[in-house]
Amino acid sequence: MTGSGHKNTLWKALGLYGAGSWVVLQVVDVLAQNAGLPPWVFSFALVLLIIGLPVVGVTAYLHGFGGRTDTDPASSVVPDSRGAGTGSRQFFTWRNAITGGLAAMALWGILVTGWMFLGPGAAGRATADTTGAPGTASSADLRSVAVLPFATRSADEADEYFSEGMHDDVLTQLSKIDSLTVISRTSVMQYAGTTKSIPQIANELGVATILEGGIQRAGDRVRINVQLIEAATDKHLWAETYDEELTAANVFAIQSDLAKKIARALKATLTPETEARIDAKPTESLEAYDLYSRGQYVYWGIRGNSTEGMLEALDLYEEALAADSNYAAAWVGVADVYQNLGPRGIYPLDEAMQKSWDAVERALALDPDLAEAHSRRGLLLWIDKGLPAEAEQALLRALELKPSSAVMHVRYGNLLNQLGREDEAVEQTRRAVALDPMDVRWRLALADRLFYVGGYEESLAEAQRVIDMEPKAAVAHYNAGYAYAMMDRDAEAVEAFRTAHDLEPAEPEYATALAWGWARAGQRDSAVAALTGVPEEGTNLKEFAIVYGALGDLDKAFEYVDRLVDEAPQVMRQFAPDPTADPIKSDPRFQRALARAGAE
Repeated sequence: MTGSGHKNTLWKALGLYGAGSWVVLQVVDVLAQNAGLPPWVFSFALVLLIIGLPVVGVTAYLHGFGGRTDTDPASSVVPDSRGAGTGSRQFFTWRNAITGGLAAMALWGILVTGWMFLGPGAAGRATADTTGAPGTASSADLRSVAVLPFATRSADEADEYFSEGMHDDVLTQLSKIDSLTVISRTSVMQYAGTTKSIPQIANELGVATILEGGIQRAGDRVRINVQLIEAATDKHLWAETYDEELTAANVFAIQSDLAKKIARALKATLTPETEARIDAKPTESLEAYDLYSRGQYVYWGIRGNSTEGMLEALDLYEEALAADSNYAAAWVGVADVYQNLGPRGIYPLDEAMQKSWDAVERALALDPDLAEAHSRRGLLLWIDKGLPAEAEQALLRALELKPSSAVMHVRYGNLLNQLGREDEAVEQTRRAVALDPMDVRWRLALADRLFYVGGYEESLAEAQRVIDMEPKAAVAHYNAGYAYAMMDRDAEAVEAFRTAHDLEPAEPEYATALAWGWARAGQRDSAVAALTGVPEEGTNLKEFAIVYGALGDLDKAFEYVDRLVDEAPQVMRQFAPDPTADPIKSDPRFQRALARAGAE
């Protein structure tokens, strides 16, 4: 072969190898982004191809000197000085080199496939985490996302309300998409202004993607910039900037556009029905939206736990309705507040419940697909009307409409627990913890649910996690006390109950728990003394009965049961799942009391 001949062979081989390598890298890049592969996969493929380049080049060059051309198949064997065929040069052909490269890539594919199905991340991709423990960004499904609080680009307090409202609404929109896992608001709010890295936040929350952004209001315009980041690689999957006139229509259009583009970027399924719900505009009034956002800011914040905070939120919701009486979400806010104010004595209980009913029915008439309205209606059906089947249907409809809502999973879990379906209640509450891992309320709810299925050690572990997070959380010590008691660690139970009572001495449930702890320990005088000053009314009557049941004084216990039947018969339903009431439930008088209360 001439010099130009073997050079032509060399360049042909290198050209084909380069083109093939480019195609391979494009395929690998697509797989890495959409199949949940780790960052090293692309680098591994690139290194293999680089190593193969000189092998192909040298082979092609040697082939050229061997005197064989692509058009001369007869020259594949050339005698050497010893009369033998040049088998090595027959083997070292550029076609064989390319074939070897393809074989190496096939081996690479087998290794990666094995990693996908048998590697350390396989279990995390195959099944959802139901423990509620944060996972890692590398093993989490790409369609799991945390939306960090939006940075507010001004010092105006009104802009802070607006930013939080936008953040909450984006979470709400994403939570409607069934194939996404969206971390709830409470868990992401702690990252406002954080200096933690995106991978660190993702690992703490157990998600694969993070949405972050900022909002600036200036006169009659709003500017929003957001970016979606793959946590494992810190790579931007998608980014967008919105610069629009500040109107309610534009605000909701931005929110729906964000949700749909995020869903598409994460390859999430978006049904026409879900897309229609995302596109719906709750109100045409920017004033109503601002007032409602401020109400949500108060109600779901620290102040919302107090009577004063609830009343402040109620005023804001009612002002929003004055601006737009057809704002369904604001009607749900009114329903929420009235139901929660009822037991606090601000309004007569019947009046508060009726106001809650009126508001939630108005909300559903305006928006039959409003998940929050179905959820509140489910609570009213159970708590006010005692209709468990109807309540369950309402709560299931709420979850269908908003599957990534931790609140709604907890509410459904509470109903299931009261219905004696404790295992299902645990699973619903685990789901809530997975969706909102930093919210101590859901961890406490899980501790409570586990207690009712006899999972005392795990219940204690969840209560202890909360104590580690918030040492002065009285309810966590209260939950720990019950777990200790059922594990026959009576001294530790009494100490935990005493701590809860010391932290919040005005709460009667902690006093009755301490009394029960003393009763379990056989200390009658201490048990009776702990009940001093506790009002003998409502749910407290049940707790008095349980304390005397633990003391073995069943006649005294049934004095309180009989009062409960006459004064608060709906509370009788709470006995069924409660293992602390076993001494009372084993007495024949209990079934007769249930029958009289209509709570069988």
